[in-house]
Amino acid sequence: MRAVVIGLLAVAALGIITPVCDLHWIGVMPGASYMPVGSIFLFFFFVFVLNTLLKALKIPLSPQELLLIYAMMAVSSGIPSFGYVLYAIGIMASPFYYANPTNRYVEVLHKLIPDWMAPKNPDTIRYLYEGLPKGMAIPYKDWITPLFWWTLLVLAMYLVMFCLAVIVRKQWVENEKLIFPLALVPVDMVKEGEPEAGGAGQSLIPSFFKNKLMWLGFLIPVLIYSIRGLHFYFPSIPTFKNDYYINFTDKPWNSITIWIKLSTSIMGFAYLIPTSLSFSIWFFYWVNRLQVVAGAAMGFQMPIVRGWFTRSFLAYQQLGGMIAFAVLLFWAMRRELADTLKKMFRKGAPSEDKKEGASYLLAFAGLIGGFLFICFWAMAAGAPFWAVFLWAAILFLTVVVITRIVSESGLFFVQYDMFPLEAVVSMTGSQVIGAQGISTLNAFNHIFPAEGRVLLMPFFLNNIKMAESSGIKRKSLYISMWLAIILMVVVSYVVVLNMAYRYGAVNFGQTWWLSGYPKQYNWDTAMSYITTPVKASLKDVVFMGIGAAVTGFLYWMGRVFIWWPFHPIGYLIAGGELSGTACRLWFMTMMGWLAKVLIVKLGGIKIYRMLMPVFLGLIIGEFVTVGAWVIVDLFTGAKGNFLMWL
Repeated sequence: MRAVVIGLLAVAALGIITPVCDLHWIGVMPGASYMPVGSIFLFFFFVFVLNTLLKALKIPLSPQELLLIYAMMAVSSGIPSFGYVLYAIGIMASPFYYANPTNRYVEVLHKLIPDWMAPKNPDTIRYLYEGLPKGMAIPYKDWITPLFWWTLLVLAMYLVMFCLAVIVRKQWVENEKLIFPLALVPVDMVKEGEPEAGGAGQSLIPSFFKNKLMWLGFLIPVLIYSIRGLHFYFPSIPTFKNDYYINFTDKPWNSITIWIKLSTSIMGFAYLIPTSLSFSIWFFYWVNRLQVVAGAAMGFQMPIVRGWFTRSFLAYQQLGGMIAFAVLLFWAMRRELADTLKKMFRKGAPSEDKKEGASYLLAFAGLIGGFLFICFWAMAAGAPFWAVFLWAAILFLTVVVITRIVSESGLFFVQYDMFPLEAVVSMTGSQVIGAQGISTLNAFNHIFPAEGRVLLMPFFLNNIKMAESSGIKRKSLYISMWLAIILMVVVSYVVVLNMAYRYGAVNFGQTWWLSGYPKQYNWDTAMSYITTPVKASLKDVVFMGIGAAVTGFLYWMGRVFIWWPFHPIGYLIAGGELSGTACRLWFMTMMGWLAKVLIVKLGGIKIYRMLMPVFLGLIIGEFVTVGAWVIVDLFTGAKGNFLMWL
């Protein structure tokens, strides 16, 4: 019980800190990845500082309690920003505040947005962006109805992801024994050391923090980010950049930009995963770059996908590959699914069903019920059933794939290269979806998958793996996670609305969330579909087919030949030059791959395992140091100290 209370307090704290950092442009986004800076920093504090004091007082938190607290923080960490609230409020309000005769929002969009989907009082909208007059109360009553309905929808989204996690757990955790690198780090951090010399109780410090090699790795990012942080405050101190861009002047190479991002944590995770996977991540990044160069050399038009940054032909390859990979993953677990379906309808709950913490019957019921609720919600908003059904099917198939990517590769940053609606439009055209359907589903596009950075299913599954590794009862974990999610949604609403009405959304250091993103990437994109209808595109469908075929081939070869060096995950995340996953991660993943290959070749598996704490230190050190600078920046009020930006 005390772990749940502490976890809820930590969740509430993150619900306050995250919008402050994101909106005031503090420079680090605490909840923007699958290994959230804010959660890891607080977890480090609880394990290394708070629990050391509690041990001295003979009232320590157990490893299970500490991991439960982390699970609650992690699963809810993205909800205030990329995961839901900031994007949702911006999408509800921006079409009214930014309406003008030029963009024709009033003429086209306003009639498409039902009254229950957004507040429409002009003063309520204007004060959100410009700040309340002195002495005026925040108009919460105008937000109650739309937030109520959007909350039901987002909880249905989370329910479907949770049920999918429960359904695939046994296959991925027990049968395939995936590594789950993101779960490995917090579990290692709480492993108890030997009792102090001459003592009878627990060691004051977990064994993880007694390893000198870990501290050696930890020190490297501490030095790097301390120099950069100090340079921000004292420019006379020399520094170096985290990001480097290589541009070419000669054709056809001038068609690409190479992004080199330096990050010790990316290198650390690359060391933990199979070399075929780490190799494929950087190899297929270059395959995609060479595709662009070849296209430029042959004079092909390579437009950007509508509503995002990636070249269209690459984005559709990724989507087709993801859909194929999802089908292959479910095909691989067909016997497990068939066995589960049989057990569901037998009398009495089988013992393994009880161990799940949520019965398979409930999981399948929740999956179907949540999916249908999403469809009916969108229909009430004006979308045709077939379109939202197809949209949701594509969304959740890609969610399963991103969860697999995170679970298998340890990539804590994954980003979509396109959204489900673009795929639906390519297959059917925009006119058959209708203006109201486009308006609704495009809003869905940019609230729920958003960029794919903080989908809840990867958090659910990583937390389940942590529970299994540490002896936490799954039922307790599930209840705690849902309490954290609900609390974070409520706290985030209150904090974001308070900040916006107090300061005015247009006055924030970062106006992207409530202004730039919802207007440019959501409503302007919807307007382009509505005012300039798009026909179904055979070319886009062909590229989806190419992506599916390549993914299927890579998957089959990997299953048949143990020596096969190419992993489909590398192909699926190859992305664009300045968007997507691999463009940010390829270089340091290559460094981690190279380090592992050389260490194993020269020192063998024994030296590889001996040096693993160094690379865990690279991971923890980066997140803890960046988190410490967030605290410094919050106290000083500094803005723009961009130490870790993904």
